[in-house]
Amino acid sequence: MSINEKLVKIFYIDGLIVYTRTYMRLDITFYLLVSTLISILTILYISFTLPLAFTYRPKSSQASIKRSEITVLIPVYKEDVDVFKEVIDSVKKQDLKFIVVGDGCDEPYKSIVRTKGGLFIKLDKNMGKRRAIREGFKYVKTPYVLLLDSDTILPDDSVDLLSSKLIGDIVAVSPEISVLSGKNIIAYHVSEMMQRLREISYRALGRFGSIVSLNGQCILVRTDVIRPLIESEEFNSVKLWRFSTILGDDRQITNYIYSNGYKATVTKDVVVKTKAPDTISGLLKQMVRWYRSNNFFLIKEISDGTIFKKGFFYMFTVLYWYALPLLTLLSYSLYTEIILSHVAKHWDFIVRAIITNPTKFIENVIVYRIDNLFDIDPTPIFHKFSHFLPHHFNPGGIMLIYGNKLSTEMVLFHYFYVFHTFVGEVSTIVSIVMIVSILLYTRRIRGFALGLLAFPLMFFADIFALMTIWRQKKWSGRS
Repeated sequence: MSINEKLVKIFYIDGLIVYTRTYMRLDITFYLLVSTLISILTILYISFTLPLAFTYRPKSSQASIKRSEITVLIPVYKEDVDVFKEVIDSVKKQDLKFIVVGDGCDEPYKSIVRTKGGLFIKLDKNMGKRRAIREGFKYVKTPYVLLLDSDTILPDDSVDLLSSKLIGDIVAVSPEISVLSGKNIIAYHVSEMMQRLREISYRALGRFGSIVSLNGQCILVRTDVIRPLIESEEFNSVKLWRFSTILGDDRQITNYIYSNGYKATVTKDVVVKTKAPDTISGLLKQMVRWYRSNNFFLIKEISDGTIFKKGFFYMFTVLYWYALPLLTLLSYSLYTEIILSHVAKHWDFIVRAIITNPTKFIENVIVYRIDNLFDIDPTPIFHKFSHFLPHHFNPGGIMLIYGNKLSTEMVLFHYFYVFHTFVGEVSTIVSIVMIVSILLYTRRIRGFALGLLAFPLMFFADIFALMTIWRQKKWSGRS
């Protein structure tokens, strides 16, 4: 090595020492820890979920359940009449007995149901979906019941396909959900993206015989298994310490099935259609309602031990889902604090930079990112690994790099920064792979970009749901 080359390296290491000493701060260290944890969890989640989902082949058998052994139970409240007619027609077409419970409503639903040969039961006032299901269950006399939303249309012969999945200890099954376009194209594509993300995760979980929740729009289940739950006071309003909710009936039914030693599944062999919200505000309200319910039941699953009955992969998946928004919020908050503290410390320099060359300053902030202002080591990642090759430990815990003395903590800190950068790059790559996989899986290029809005909307909806989860002892349902 020439003298000039050695001088350059010594100059670099001297600068590195100054950088490292300056940025071994608690807030930066904590930021690196949180963001590294997010990257590692994302890598693990995607690396396992995608292969498991795309290689999953669920078992089925010849349908041994007769259609006469199934009763369809439909709660209805202020449903679009034309949609409701289609739902009833789809049920009648498969020659199924059906019961409709008017949740504080009567006509025209009553006339439609009786014309088609069904039983209509009216509740005097709107009491919510749970109460409607409970009332209708009193009239179910068959071994199996199909819980169906009033806007969910059954495909032809779907009941036979669903029945074929009820084998062994699997006592409940739901179809996949396909979203119909409403009045707002953005709400439709976001809803569709959310369904596809859920479908991929559920298929991966299905490899281990577990799911997060049956799809509440359509559930075929053994009547005797869930009747004790439906007839209990707990079904009217789920309790968690001093809090309660009337949301998440599908999640509660699912957890009850697993807590009693049975299993449930979601099959892609049957796809039912449900309508997307007509407005962005309607979509956000729907998402907040879902997340409030999901967060509530996650805490309840942990407290009553149900989470452990669904297996390790299920536990990892749901904890990743619900911890990710919180970790991301914490990471962004720390990052913002670091940026602002740096700006406050170097305010004079930043002002001079803006005055001297505002165009160049904007370019640095937007193109090169503002974190280059305080980056510990802004060199490309493939250079980072070479900086620490010519070093060794001394007995006193001191590292030598080209004759420079560094404490062990300083070098380990820089190594950790290198690791943080590396897993961040890998996390970005696997996330892109997941998005491309969803695109290839759905084969719907049109509207895919709009569907990507689901990610920020899910983040903000989940955070808002978490921030408001304890403000209400009861939450309103769809009504």
